[in-house]
Amino acid sequence: MVKRLNPDYTNIFLDMAWSERRERVYIVVNTNTTEARQFVDLCTGQRGSSFFNTRLTRVWNKGKAGECVFGGNYDSGVNRMLSSDGCCDEGRVMFMSHSDKSGEFIINTNGISPKFGIDVGFVLIGHTVLKEAAQLSDITQVTVVDCGVRMLANPS
Repeated sequence: MVKRLNPDYTNIFLDMAWSERRERVYIVVNTNTTEARQFVDLCTGQRGSSFFNTRLTRVWNKGKAGECVFGGNYDSGVNRMLSSDGCCDEGRVMFMSHSDKSGEFIINTNGISPKFGIDVGFVLIGHTVLKEAAQLSDITQVTVVDCGVRMLANPS
C-alpha cells in the first residue's frame, strides 16, 4: 500500500550522472507556493516539460561559503542570476520560474547564500553528491538522468 502524499510536502528525487557515476538526491518540497508546485511538476513531467535530461549549468561562489549549484531548463537560453532579499542555509533548494513550463533550480551546497528565487524546500539525502558535483572542472557534464516523486511506503 502506498501512503498518501502530504498535501503540503512532497518528496522528490533527482538522479544525477557524470562520468561513470550515478547518484540520487532526495528533496523535500513545501508545496505551499505556485513556484514550489511548478518545481514538483518539472520533476514529474506532469505539464509536459521536465528536468529530465537537463544539466547542471553553473556554480556560484565555487569552493566558498554560499556556494550554489544551478540546473534545470529555461526558455531561450536565458541565463540570468536574480537575487532576492534574504539568505538561504546550506541544503536549501530555491526555484526561479521562467515560464509556466520552465525554470531553474538552485541548491545551496555550502554555508549561507543569497536567495536566488523562491525557497521551495531542502535536500534530505544527497547533499554530499551535490558538493562533489560542484567541484568538477565542468559542472555541465552533470545530467539529470531521472526525476520524479518519491513514493513512501505506508509504515503500518
